[in-house]
Amino acid sequence: MKIVLSALLALLIVGCSDEKQEIQEEVKPTPAVALDKKVVETKKSEEKIKVKETVKVKKVSVEIPEKIEKSTPVKVQKKSEKNIIDGAKIFTKCSSCHGKNAEKKALNKSQIIQGWNKKQLTTAINGYKDGSYGSSMKGVMKPQVMKLTNEEVAAVAAYISKL
Repeated sequence: MKIVLSALLALLIVGCSDEKQEIQEEVKPTPAVALDKKVVETKKSEEKIKVKETVKVKKVSVEIPEKIEKSTPVKVQKKSEKNIIDGAKIFTKCSSCHGKNAEKKALNKSQIIQGWNKKQLTTAINGYKDGSYGSSMKGVMKPQVMKLTNEEVAAVAAYISKL
């Protein structure tokens, strides 16, 4: 772990300096060249244009703790990873009244929701949230669904529709 931190620190120190780097490219001339933040030099006798580009590198400061405990897990989330919402996990709270496979009338008062399509379920859940859906179950359902985000509603509706 110390080796990794040392290597990371060395990489940051070496890679993050105040020095400006100059990059030169050779390109064929064009009639009118307008480049943002670039200096273009042309010579009548040459057929090529030299482009100089100045690149600034930002300094990055990193705080390294003096002691890192072995029991401290370090999780690095890659940019490609997405937060996946599990509709089945959300439905576990619902299953105590609606049944494991949504096959029961909740408290013997509601409809059986097994076999409903995703749109119908989404409409019902959002209706319970805003108070526009449900009769005798409004008071029971509203607190159950109020904290669900739109993404969670969609995920649980998709899950129930497949039961």
